[in-house]
Amino acid sequence: MSRELIGKLLQLREDYPNYQEEINLTIHRISPKRSGHHLSNVVSSYIEILCDDLNVSRKHFLHKRSRDVIYYRYSLIAWLKYNSSMSLKDIGKLFGNKDHSTIINALNEVKNALHPNSYNQDLSDTYHKVKEALEQ
Repeated sequence: MSRELIGKLLQLREDYPNYQEEINLTIHRISPKRSGHHLSNVVSSYIEILCDDLNVSRKHFLHKRSRDVIYYRYSLIAWLKYNSSMSLKDIGKLFGNKDHSTIINALNEVKNALHPNSYNQDLSDTYHKVKEALEQ
């Protein structure tokens, strides 16, 4: 059933390019989820790489509120939620014991940024960059 639905959504994505991001999010939600443990290790490794690139400590990356750090953190949270079966609580633990409401806020921010008429193109670009790097 889900394979047929994914096939139809892929066709819709080609027919309606303006809704490509919304369709991609839907595909991610219905496709089989991967192991949260494996993906959390991938995300942890990627956080280390980002910390080196951004020249910040892991503590700074997980707790500070500078815009570039927040965009990467939100993007990682969203990618992990869309691609794994991890709970909000488990994702929060991975990101410095964040509360589930903080994780929900990050997911909403990314979802809004991926909308075609988004005001936040920087977050959308960051999400796509993170997604591409993690799905190689």
